[in-house]
Amino acid sequence: MITFGQKATGAYIKDLKTGCKVWDENYSLQDSVKWEGTCKGNFANGSGTLIWYKKSKESARYTGIMLKGKPHGKGVYTYLGNGEIEGNFIEGVLQGGGSRTFATGLKLEGNYIDDEFLNVDDAVLKLLKKHTTTFLDSTDIYVNDGNSKSLFYYTIVPTVNVKGALVLLPSSGENAESVISCNKKLIQYASEKGVLTIVLSINNDRGLDYDQLALDFLNATFNQVAEQYLIPKNKFVIGGFSGGGMLALRYTEMSKDNGNKTSIVPVAVFGVDPPVDLADLYNTSKRDITMNGDKVGLSQGKMNGLREAKWIVEEYNKTYGGAPDQHPERYIQCSMYSRSQKDGGNAKYLKHLPVRLYCDPDVLWALKERNRDYYDMNAANLSAMINFLNLNGNKEAEFISAIGKGYRLDGTRHPHSWSIVEPMDCLNWILNILNK
Repeated sequence: MITFGQKATGAYIKDLKTGCKVWDENYSLQDSVKWEGTCKGNFANGSGTLIWYKKSKESARYTGIMLKGKPHGKGVYTYLGNGEIEGNFIEGVLQGGGSRTFATGLKLEGNYIDDEFLNVDDAVLKLLKKHTTTFLDSTDIYVNDGNSKSLFYYTIVPTVNVKGALVLLPSSGENAESVISCNKKLIQYASEKGVLTIVLSINNDRGLDYDQLALDFLNATFNQVAEQYLIPKNKFVIGGFSGGGMLALRYTEMSKDNGNKTSIVPVAVFGVDPPVDLADLYNTSKRDITMNGDKVGLSQGKMNGLREAKWIVEEYNKTYGGAPDQHPERYIQCSMYSRSQKDGGNAKYLKHLPVRLYCDPDVLWALKERNRDYYDMNAANLSAMINFLNLNGNKEAEFISAIGKGYRLDGTRHPHSWSIVEPMDCLNWILNILNK
């Protein structure tokens, strides 16, 4: 999901022809604007069309009502190549009902809170509550939220008596609102069946073994929710997508390894296509750089994959002091599963717990869209981890192969997506565990 929240780096800029000022929420020196409408007090005011330019090329436009240089009232944003957004703006911020049409042609109607899109029905929206915490994001465990430093979490309270809690953790860089939008049906079903949903503002963790703030934030949130909604601490199911799945698995392992580090002991855990062996993730990232780093004319998707690979290598070198062959013990300590270890590394702590790992192992998509093969996919280590747990007596460890099920919220095909989780099947799995 793309977010459109107003950032503290914004500034007023002038239409060079009329001198009329408008608000630019992501101001840079490369920006310029054109306002086709009336001015009042040197600010764009009333109905008209506002056009943004980046390096003199049109990047976006807004057609609607302005007040003191900001969208205020009914209007439509059109983003070049990224579709359009329509709704009601209050001082430049989209609030209430609105719709978004993606470049794919898919149209979603839903609700906006402070510019953040929530693809949920009104019935669920009424149950949604945002809780601001006292934690300040001093280590950037939540990114892509402008300059905000306040950590928070959402709860969606059931319409019936609470049986337990479902924790959903964002992938790297994903905002909490996107998690809610992507899991609309799962959250709705959970609410109807007495399961409270929690979504936390954490999407950039370097590993719970190294980031005390992330661990403290998770623990404090779970304590607060357990107390406020009278949920036993052994009635939490925790899961996440990609990096969020890594967090969910590692937190659960820590709860079994050393109970005094975590405030709850999850009764079950699931991951949606998470990397689980950090040594393998580092090595496949290095391989991606070697294979694609000097190629020209890469597609946008392949460029995104290459950028991610470079980020992983750089970040892991910084966090762990170098490559896995230099510091193997550090990678084993922080991995969810270590294929090189006979005891599975940290996976051994999940031998007696229900575990689900979801994956859409579409190698044809990986070959075409990312220049990757089976050796580069999460599927290999995810299936190996489940195989290890099964062989060591865990009859409730499952590898869910959701081939062809991965699609992003905008309708584009992508195996690495929340959609590989079938909502009702997942909820029934959760309910069976909570009802034991």
